[in-house]
Amino acid sequence: MTSRRPRRRMGDAVVDVWLRDTGVERAPAPGVDDAGALDEHERERWARFVDAPSARSYLALHLLVRTQIGLLLDRPPESLRFDRTCPDCARQHGRPLLVDDPGLHLSLSRAGSVVALALSRSGPVGIDVEQAGRAQFEGFGGVALHARERGAAGAPSGAPSVAPSVAPSVAPSVAPSDAASWVRKEAALKALGVGLRVDPTTFLTPRPGVPTEIVPGMPCLTVMDVDAPAGCAAAVALTSGPGGFEVRRH
Repeated sequence: MTSRRPRRRMGDAVVDVWLRDTGVERAPAPGVDDAGALDEHERERWARFVDAPSARSYLALHLLVRTQIGLLLDRPPESLRFDRTCPDCARQHGRPLLVDDPGLHLSLSRAGSVVALALSRSGPVGIDVEQAGRAQFEGFGGVALHARERGAAGAPSGAPSVAPSVAPSVAPSVAPSDAASWVRKEAALKALGVGLRVDPTTFLTPRPGVPTEIVPGMPCLTVMDVDAPAGCAAAVALTSGPGGFEVRRH
């Protein structure tokens, strides 16, 4: 008689993270048959992609979401229901909420062939991954960085920040790369559930491991950098808890 493997559980102040590069050689390529596990909304979005790599990464990410949550809840992946209602227009393109288990928070991100998933029972979570080259354009600072950070943007690693007057709990001690700044900010805004409805230039890039209030009146959050495939940057944010949290990579 084979012993049954115990069901995996997630503890407090823990975020489980998956990053996959769907473009690497020998990576499993999901196909039309796999799309049967998706819901109607996911299949419609998948069918609208005109280029094969984007379609493959979208399908791979949503299959990853359903597979991992299905394992966690001991449910068939295709049975999971998500609500993505946008608070602005009520269309299904907002932050995903798991209807069957609202206490399990999730966040998704895609950048080229790289996909990312974060799950946590510790509180609302946000994850973001970006290709470093996407942040290397003229005017990036004007759309992504706080005024106090713009002088430090592009400074070599280890260079002191040009904003010594900013509270150390918020201001980074060294200038992060543009891509690192962007993923930390977007992960934070995702965790708060506001996305880019809040202008990223209105707050300083959160310092990893330091609880920070980035939107007045909204919960404090903590951001952590996550190792990403070459050429990418990634970060995850959690809104609950007084300090840092454990990031478990899978």
